[in-house]
Amino acid sequence: MDSTRYDRNAGCRRHDNAYGIAGGGGERDRWHADLALYRRMRANGDPMAIPVLAACLCYGWFFFNYHPGRWLWRGQMVRRFVKAP
Repeated sequence: MDSTRYDRNAGCRRHDNAYGIAGGGGERDRWHADLALYRRMRANGDPMAIPVLAACLCYGWFFFNYHPGRWLWRGQMVRRFVKAP
């Protein structure tokens, strides 16, 4: 299966931007980003929509850019464990 058939790259890029340094926010913002990705994938008939949503909901907190005062920590948890080269 190839990603261009379901136009995954555009949806994933938007989702990553919503999670990243320019995006972020609180837990509600993370859920909105995850559901937007799911809806886009489902609208394109992508069979990976449900597994991707499940993975985002289970593990997205580790990558999401939480803003101060909106969660237990500030920033992306992954940056505390993995240093950029």
